[in-house]
Amino acid sequence: MVRAKSRPVSLLATRAAAATLPHAGVAADCLFQAILLRATLLQATLLQATDTRGRGSGEYRICPHAQNMMRFFYVQGSTRLRGAALCLTHGLVACLVVASLPGCSSAPVPVATVDEGAVARYRASGYALPAAAPIEAHRISGPVTEAPWTISLTRPADHQVRPLIIFLPSLGEDDTAPVRWIETWAHAGYAVLVIQALRDDANVWSTPDARSGDFERIARARFADDLMADRIAQLARLLNQIRTRSLRGEAGLDGLDWSHLALAGADLGGYTVQCIATSTPAALSAAHWPLTPQAYLVISPYALRNRPATPAVPPAAPVLMISARDDVDAYGVVTDAAVRRLAFDRLGSGDDTYFELGSATHRWLGGAVVLSAVPEATPRPRPLAADEGPAGPGGRGRNAGHGHDEMAPEREDAESVADRKARAASRAERVAAASRTLTQSALTVVSFEAVTIAYLDAWLRDRPAARDWLTKSAPRWLQDGDRLKHR
Repeated sequence: MVRAKSRPVSLLATRAAAATLPHAGVAADCLFQAILLRATLLQATLLQATDTRGRGSGEYRICPHAQNMMRFFYVQGSTRLRGAALCLTHGLVACLVVASLPGCSSAPVPVATVDEGAVARYRASGYALPAAAPIEAHRISGPVTEAPWTISLTRPADHQVRPLIIFLPSLGEDDTAPVRWIETWAHAGYAVLVIQALRDDANVWSTPDARSGDFERIARARFADDLMADRIAQLARLLNQIRTRSLRGEAGLDGLDWSHLALAGADLGGYTVQCIATSTPAALSAAHWPLTPQAYLVISPYALRNRPATPAVPPAAPVLMISARDDVDAYGVVTDAAVRRLAFDRLGSGDDTYFELGSATHRWLGGAVVLSAVPEATPRPRPLAADEGPAGPGGRGRNAGHGHDEMAPEREDAESVADRKARAASRAERVAAASRTLTQSALTVVSFEAVTIAYLDAWLRDRPAARDWLTKSAPRWLQDGDRLKHR
């Protein structure tokens, strides 16, 4: 078993070791003075691999441009004292020589980046988004006389009267979950109220039942009809209180336009919006539902294949449903993205729109920031044992044989350079692919923002230009793989 030990040695020790080498003399002193001038507090470290027999090996990797002329800096099979002297002295010489060679400085490691120019051009060619308004966010709590509840409000900081979006988050998220669309809509001039009506919907993954690991069963139970009725009833109670406090002009809740509002949601929240949009007036009245939305926005809609083909009542307001070809959840409730489209088909007649993104995941649609395109680091080869060469145990590698000339160039030089070039090319290719993925994700964000804001502008602000863009221009503007169907 080979173990690596790091042994720091001061420059004074380096000088003493260098003086024992052949042809040292005045050159060693000159070298020492040069090193002091370059870095007064420079500390050299010998990385010495020691096996059970006490033999040592050390290697200093240097710039590829100086590889051939610096090959003698490799020391193998020496005693520890002489190995330390050789490694330290020659290693420091390598540092000075390499630093003086043009092109030998360490090249920056390539990283994946977004093509900002492509994103800016795509954004400029789409729906004319307003300048981002400064926003503020705060939480509002319920009265102490009842069960505790909190909601979050994100809005433009000018406190002018703003159209209202009530957003219901995904399963397992509370009102403070980081959903990027909340800020997007607030920057566009909307007030966004986030409510998770049932506390158990937010805490579902931290309950004792979740320790069983049967997440599909737990999630399906949250989508059940009986819980949905309780969820809508509790949501109605909360909205009644919040609306009353807002209309009284309570600080923090003032300036909300309850006559121009949209009900939006993602995942379980989106299914709740679906159920409200397709409920009969009698069912809504029984739940004391207080609002009349002008638009519904459903992210990742939900449907069961064995349900009736059409709802009892078509939605009373336009519905925008958003999904993707990879819109399947992690807990196993929806494993076929075609179910999302089925939910739209069952809406029946109405001024409804289905927006399908070509490249987006369920979490991404829910507003989570997912950066999965960063390439993994190149795997490093395992260290070779003392008696093992590149050809395997017993092979003639750099560690094979005790009579190996420490200063002689090795036969695998060309191969090692080629390997390094191949690894660099492979990494560059992975970084380029990751950059394309990140750019595609950024373009998809622009698509989502433009379509949703145009939809909200069309129905909450009654802007005909926004409706024309959605029905005529948007289908041609979207990226390949995206679909926008208006019924």
